[in-house]
Amino acid sequence: MIMNESIHIKEDLLLAISDLFLKYGLRSTSMDDIATHLKMSKKTLYQFFENKDDVVEKVVIYRIEKGRERHISEELSKMTALQFLYNFKKHILESLAMQLPANYFDIKKYHPQVHERILEEEAKFSETLMDLVLKKGVTEGSFREDTDIKLQEYLLTRQFRFFREQDFENNGEYPIGNVMSTIIDNFILALVTEKGRRELEEIKKEEIRKHLKG
Repeated sequence: MIMNESIHIKEDLLLAISDLFLKYGLRSTSMDDIATHLKMSKKTLYQFFENKDDVVEKVVIYRIEKGRERHISEELSKMTALQFLYNFKKHILESLAMQLPANYFDIKKYHPQVHERILEEEAKFSETLMDLVLKKGVTEGSFREDTDIKLQEYLLTRQFRFFREQDFENNGEYPIGNVMSTIIDNFILALVTEKGRRELEEIKKEEIRKHLKG
């Protein structure tokens, strides 16, 4: 019981700190700010985290793991592979829209070792997720049977890594959202059969109808 309570407390802390980072940015948020936001002393804060690097890593990994729970559990069983990928793209774009873009670059610049570990964790997540999605799409007939699943997983993972490593912060020509959207669109178009292409068009039309109604 004590262990479960401890886990819930840690999750509450990570969620609260995550909101703080999203609001003010990683670089601008000090350990003093975090302690004040959590209404605890710095001494108590250091009982949960070794230093700011540890805070940043645990918060970002927490967000990745929550995304993993959400995507790999029930969602994939409730929709087709193409519907899932389309929703996956929407989720990523919505996440980008609510985050301060500087957070991406602050991690890389001020927490380089954490940045590398996060990239590794994201790559594992992407490979696991896409393996399930691609196999489901082939079974459904929306993705080509001759698809080299491992190669496509590798290419997508490398593009995500490229995306995270580039400095888009001050480049208005290629906004972050447009880059990520294009990566996922190209990934889908490289896989779909004619049946999949027709399904994708229907998904887009339905999205437009929902948007017009909303």
